[in-house]
Amino acid sequence: MSTSVKIAAMSLFGGSKLGTTSAPTFGTTTSTPAFSFGAATSNTANKPLFGSTTTAQPSLFGASTTTSTFAQSGGLFGSKPGATTSSTTLLSSGMKPAGLPGTSTTSTAQASQVSTVQDLIQNSECLIRSLTSPDLFGDERDGIVAKLNQLLSACGIGSGYYKGDQQPISYTTENPFYQFKAIGYSRRSDYCDSDGIVALTLGINYEQLSRAAQRQKFLDSMNLILGNNTNVLIYVTEKGKGRSSSKELCAFLKQPAQDTQLKNQLCVVNVLSRTVVDDVKKRAFMKNPPAGFDSQIWQQAVRENPDPDKLLPYPIRGFEQLRKRQELQAAEIRLEERVIEELKQRLVQINSKLTAGQNQCSYQRQRHKELSHRLLRCLAMQSLLQQYTISIDSDEEKLETRLEALNASLIAPDQIKSRINNLLAILHGEAETLKATNETRLKLTESDVTQIKRYLSRAQDALERVIDIVRESTNILDIVEAHLK
Repeated sequence: MSTSVKIAAMSLFGGSKLGTTSAPTFGTTTSTPAFSFGAATSNTANKPLFGSTTTAQPSLFGASTTTSTFAQSGGLFGSKPGATTSSTTLLSSGMKPAGLPGTSTTSTAQASQVSTVQDLIQNSECLIRSLTSPDLFGDERDGIVAKLNQLLSACGIGSGYYKGDQQPISYTTENPFYQFKAIGYSRRSDYCDSDGIVALTLGINYEQLSRAAQRQKFLDSMNLILGNNTNVLIYVTEKGKGRSSSKELCAFLKQPAQDTQLKNQLCVVNVLSRTVVDDVKKRAFMKNPPAGFDSQIWQQAVRENPDPDKLLPYPIRGFEQLRKRQELQAAEIRLEERVIEELKQRLVQINSKLTAGQNQCSYQRQRHKELSHRLLRCLAMQSLLQQYTISIDSDEEKLETRLEALNASLIAPDQIKSRINNLLAILHGEAETLKATNETRLKLTESDVTQIKRYLSRAQDALERVIDIVRESTNILDIVEAHLK
């Protein structure tokens, strides 16, 4: 399993035309071979189905050799007119004519000139002849060879003969008749070249970098490899020049010394520059379909892009690339599940800490109330002690004088108390007479009624104030009594 480090990015469009890399769905790549049919490898032990052991570009069915089944005893289907002993096998890869679709050339620009199926047909007469009318034996065996060539071109493997004195055509996954292909979407990079973002693909599991100590060890190794020119975000800077660009940093990390250190110390598989594609290259990429793809299908994929601002269509050739993308998607899903699980664990820890904090807050609040009550009791006791030791002041003497004056006015002759007693005596003495009388004998004028109302109102207000004072005093006494116990 490959682990992608967040200090860089992989190729935007995935693997190269030679099938040495494959682009993931989420913007990382791994250095695994492309589709197994016709992919170039360095394996020399694989044996082809038709032909001998290969040393270059082995495929599922065969590879280039120095001898041929056609060159021995007249070939696989009989005698081969005009054949030489130096020709290659029917399904092996020999000399590749320049400009033919599905063949490798010395210039990558030549391979990108042919863009549509129509152009491929016009510029590849040899390819069409190998699939429709090969001229090898001059009998019905040529039809069998044509069908076999069609099968090979559909699978993108091997080579096909079409004429005895001509070199065979190599069928790769980029030929227009290759059937096992599709179009996916890869995310664009948002970083500029000046940001200096580089992708490192690690050939280790995620668990080996999940701990803080392991990540710190990785950062220390990166800091050492980059010559201590890093900061917390691992931006590479140089004195007098500023931050290094992404391409410069990528070229530096690909130097033999740094590449060896990355592979030995950090298990780095690949290093790629992560930069955004400018609008001109983006339009050219979307306008010209990849080799082997029809322009209408490619333009349909461009139109049906679910997010044109962040995604770009990406060609997928063969089951190997599809399987690799599926594995990378599954790995990304597992990584996201791990992150979600870690977030859940953090949420549980935060909830437990929050609950503990709430409990501590409740305890401290209750403790604060208890201390407040103790403080009130102390203040009350201190106030009482001060009252016992301090003599009466002038304010209290004035209050006492006023209270004595009020008491004298109440108990003096012909005042409120005596009048109330007289009224009570009259009521008790003439109770029967008052009950028998149906009419009111009092004759009050309007001014008397007004005075009585005013007097009763003042008396009621005074009584209400007295009642409030009594209630407040009672409450205060209850509190003091409760604190004194």
